[in-house]
Amino acid sequence: MKKMKKFIAAAIVLGTMMMLLFGCGKGEDTQNETKGYVWVSEYADFNVEKCDWLDKVVSLGDECFFSTSYYDEEKEQSVTTLYKYNLLENKAEKLNFGMEENSSVYGMAVNADGNLAILINQYEYIEDEEGNVTDVNSKMQLCTISPSDGSVIDSMEITEVLGVSQETYIQYFCVDGQGNLFLADGDSKIYVLNKDMQKICEISIDGWINDMVASKEGDVYVASYGNEGMELKKIDVAAKKIGESVQGLSEGYGNFSFHTGVDKSLLVSSSDGISTFDIQSQTKEELFKWLDVDINSDDVSQAGELSDGRIWAIIREYDRDYNNTYQLVYLSKKDASEVTARQEIVFGAMWIDSDIKRNIIKFNKTNTEYRIVVKEYGKDDYEAGQIQFGADLTTGNCPDVISLSSLDFAQYANKGIFEDLYPYMEQSGIKKEDYVENVLEAYESDGKLYGIMPSFYLSSTAVKKSLAGDKTGWTLSEMLDLVDEVKPQYVMAYDSKESMLYYCIYQNIDEFIDWESGACKFDGEEFIRALEFAAQFPSSEEADYNDREGLSSLLHSNKLLLMDTSISSVQEYQMMKGMFGEDITFIGSPSSDRKGNLIQPAGGSLAMSSKSKYKDGVWEFMKVLLEAEYQDSLVNEHGGFGFPLRKESLEKQFEYDMTADYYEDADGNQVENPKTTWGYDDFTIEIMAATQEEIDEIKALIASAEKVSENADQQIINIITEETEPFFKGQKSAADVAGVIQNRVQIYVNENK
Repeated sequence: MKKMKKFIAAAIVLGTMMMLLFGCGKGEDTQNETKGYVWVSEYADFNVEKCDWLDKVVSLGDECFFSTSYYDEEKEQSVTTLYKYNLLENKAEKLNFGMEENSSVYGMAVNADGNLAILINQYEYIEDEEGNVTDVNSKMQLCTISPSDGSVIDSMEITEVLGVSQETYIQYFCVDGQGNLFLADGDSKIYVLNKDMQKICEISIDGWINDMVASKEGDVYVASYGNEGMELKKIDVAAKKIGESVQGLSEGYGNFSFHTGVDKSLLVSSSDGISTFDIQSQTKEELFKWLDVDINSDDVSQAGELSDGRIWAIIREYDRDYNNTYQLVYLSKKDASEVTARQEIVFGAMWIDSDIKRNIIKFNKTNTEYRIVVKEYGKDDYEAGQIQFGADLTTGNCPDVISLSSLDFAQYANKGIFEDLYPYMEQSGIKKEDYVENVLEAYESDGKLYGIMPSFYLSSTAVKKSLAGDKTGWTLSEMLDLVDEVKPQYVMAYDSKESMLYYCIYQNIDEFIDWESGACKFDGEEFIRALEFAAQFPSSEEADYNDREGLSSLLHSNKLLLMDTSISSVQEYQMMKGMFGEDITFIGSPSSDRKGNLIQPAGGSLAMSSKSKYKDGVWEFMKVLLEAEYQDSLVNEHGGFGFPLRKESLEKQFEYDMTADYYEDADGNQVENPKTTWGYDDFTIEIMAATQEEIDEIKALIASAEKVSENADQQIINIITEETEPFFKGQKSAADVAGVIQNRVQIYVNENK
C-alpha cells in the first residue's frame, strides 16, 4: 500500500509555456509543403488541477468533457472529478457532479439530446469483524447530466438491465443518433440499449475490440484487427449483428484511435499521424504525420477537431518515476512561406525506437539550423523495406543518420558507408575511457568507430553449472554434445524447427560469413549438424506449448535444459538466478570463439553516413546521446530496460540497485522492503537490494561480451528458408541442402561484399 500511495500521489507539475513548433518534410513526407502549406503546433497550459490521470474524453462542438483522478494523501483515497473544457478559450470548468467514494467512470458520451451520458461503476468493500476485505459488490449506474453545469437530469442502475455480472468491465461506451446506447466489455461483447434503457440485443465479435466510435452521421462502428490489419465495422442494430468491414480505410497494424469527425465522418489517429475518413465515399485524407509536427504519437492521449479547422490533442508525457504531465496542443495550417526553412537531415531506419523518437523531437524543437526528417523503411512491407534500405546505403540515396538496430553491421562496416566517430568525440571532449569500452568497441572496425548505442543489454543463454560446469562460452558442437548427453525433454522453452535454426545460425551469422574476405562456411560440419538438430523439432505451426509444466518446474527437474534470455537490468539478472534455483552460468549462444554473450542496443543504435552533407548537424544530434545529462536520465530506479553506456551513469544504476529500502514494523524493527516483484511464467520473486557479489557478476558478464548480436541479411534468410524446406520435409539430405545454400549465399556475398 505504501508503494502504491507513493505512485498515485506523485506531484504533477504542469509547464507554463507557449511555443510555436514548425513542421516540414522532404520527398514523400512533404506532401503538405507541395500543397503550399504546412501544419504547425502551438502548445498551451492544460488548466486542470491535481491530475494524476485523465480519461474518458468526449467532444461536443468546441468543448470536451473528461474525468480526472488523483490520490488524496490525507483521505487516503482516489478523487475523481469531471471537467468541461472550452477548447477555443483554453478554459477548464469543474462540473457540479459529485462522484461518490469508491466509484469510477467507465465511459462518457453525448446522447441524442445533446446531454452528457456518464457510465459509472460503484463498488462497495465487504469487511469481516476484523476489518479485512472479504468481498466486493459493484453496480453500474448510468447518469444523464447537463453539459452546461453538470446537474443530474436522470440516473438509473443498469447492471440487471444489461444482464451482466458484477465483474463485467465496460471498456467502450457510445451513443448513436437515435439515442441507442452501445457498451463493449473486455470479452468482445457489445450490449445495446435503446434510449428508454431497454435492452435490444447482445452482439459478440471475433477477436479483441480495439475501439468503438460514433460517426458524424450518427452510426456506431467497432474497430478490431482482421487479416488485413485494423478493420472498422458498423454495428447494425436492426439486424442485431456486426456489418462488413468498411472499405478504403487500409490502416494496417499499429496503434489507432477513432474520433467523431466535424467535416468528415471520422478523425483517425494512428501511430503515424492524423487523417480524416469519409465513410460514404470510402476516402481517407492524411492531414499530417506526428513526427512532422514534433509530437510523439506514443504521448497522444486524445485528439479532435475544432470548428475553425484546427486539430487539438491532449499530450501525456511521463517521466521515469511514472508521473504524468498533460499538455494541450493546437495544430493548424500555415502558408509554407511563413515557416523558416532549415537544412534537412534524413534519418533512415526500419523502425524508430521510442527513445530515439523522443530525441528527434527534442532536437527539432530546439535546433534552429537543422531539422531531422524520418524515412521509415519497414512501415508497409518489412522485407521489401529491408532490401530497399540496404540498397540505399550503397547509393546516393543514403540517409544522413543510419539506424543500425536492424542491419547486419559486419556486412556494411568495411564498405566506406559509415563515418568514423572518434574524431568527432575527440573534438567534443568526449573520452572513450569514460564509456564501457567493450560495448563501445562493438561497433569498431579497423580501429574506427562506426556506430554508437546509448544504452545496451545482453543476449545470453543460461544453463545450470551442475550440467555445463563453469564454462562461460561454447561452440555449437559443444552445445549439441550437452544436449545429447543430458537428453532433456525440452531443449528450450520454445523449441520449433524455425526457432532452433534461428538460435544456432542467425544470432551468430558471422560464424558462417566473413564479409571482409567474402568466405562462406554453410557446407561445413557445424552447419549440417545444426540442420539435423533443428529437424528433430516440430514446425512452428505444429508446436504446442500449452500442455507443458511451468518453466521453473521444468528447469528444477532438468526437463528443460537452456533458457535463451536477456539481461537488461540487475533485477532481471536476480530473477533469472532465482528461477533456476541453483548456480547457473550465462554461457551465451554457440560460437567458434566461445564468446556468445552478445550486446544488444536497448534504445536504438546510430551511425553517420560518410556521404552526408550535414555531418556537423548529424553529430549535434548524436553527441547528446553520449553526454552525461542524457546518460544519467537512463538510470532507471524501477529496474528498467537497458544499461547506460557511460561508466559513471552505469555506476549510479548499480548504486541504486544496491540501496535497500526499509520500513519499521509494529515492534519498531527496521525491515527491508522489496524493491519490486518480478515474475516469469510459473515463477515469482521479490527483488531485494542487490549484493556486491551480484553486481560484480553482472560487471563480469558485461565485460565478457564483445560482439553485437547480428541481424542477418533478409536475402540470406530467404535463401536459407527456401532451401531448408525440402530437408525438413525429408526430400533432401542435410548435406545436399547445405551445398545448395553454400553456393547461393556465396554468389550473393560476392555480389554484395
